[in-house]
Amino acid sequence: MLASAAGALFVGASWLAARRLAGKLVSGTGLGPTISTREGFLSALENAAPIVREFRHAGSARDPVELAATFASPGDPATRPTILFLHGKGGHSSEWEPDARRALALGYNVLVPDLRGHGGSGGGYMTFGFLEKDDLGNAIAAAHELWGIDPQQLGVHSCSAGSSVALELAAVTPGIEAIWLESPFADPREMARHYLSAATGIPAPLLSLVTRWAVALTLVRVKRDLKLEEAPGGLEKADPLEAMARVRCPVALVYGDADRLVPPRFVERLVDALPAGSEVFRAAGAGHCHHENQAQVVAREEYLRRWTDFFRQHLPVRG
Repeated sequence: MLASAAGALFVGASWLAARRLAGKLVSGTGLGPTISTREGFLSALENAAPIVREFRHAGSARDPVELAATFASPGDPATRPTILFLHGKGGHSSEWEPDARRALALGYNVLVPDLRGHGGSGGGYMTFGFLEKDDLGNAIAAAHELWGIDPQQLGVHSCSAGSSVALELAAVTPGIEAIWLESPFADPREMARHYLSAATGIPAPLLSLVTRWAVALTLVRVKRDLKLEEAPGGLEKADPLEAMARVRCPVALVYGDADRLVPPRFVERLVDALPAGSEVFRAAGAGHCHHENQAQVVAREEYLRRWTDFFRQHLPVRG
């Protein structure tokens, strides 16, 4: 009887913990600090390019919130390819300042959105590509209408959970020619358990049941609030590996072997699933993208050389 009561208490405590943690999985907050500022970001772009515009566009028809993005170009944007920068969970567009400046210096347009639920964008949830692929399709269409960018000449540079968004977008967007996929993960549920462990300090093995329930509760909440129907390809089917199987352009998969937020073992199955013509850059001693020990800092010269060569090869600037 005591064992039965203890079991009931354990289940009850696990359920309450799952309810408390569910919102963390899809919120716009993350575990790492974002120290860049909007003002500094815009000022840096204005010093680097003659065309810098903030704009707003509609989100997915499934949840038509208004979203924010920034576009910049060295000039004549219709003649140039465009690189789209996608931040991770808890991030925002301003953290892309050095990367956007580098792309502009090489002759690219840059399109830098705040993903839904982040920065200046509306929306209450991050859905890891389920809604974001539609949001970004609208952002690309708006940039085409406003500045004439070619939607068939696109590259993507993503960070962390933004890499799941990048794969979902590339799986349905034929105009994407190259993806720089940084600090990605293959299994969202495994990542959820690790993320909740990092957020709470509870060892991941002890969170197995809680994580399963937290994911289930998250899906119920999001579907209820967004009035979503059960359907193949819905939020519960979000799968970076499945999306990677539908990507046809070259991918540069970049990760640090000292990344604690997304450990290297979380990347291995994505490495095995890369499309033809792809490459892998495992940066020794590097941590997570947009953290102080990111690959761009720890292995700066090799990182910049690889980044530049990758986009120049697969997304060349003509003229």
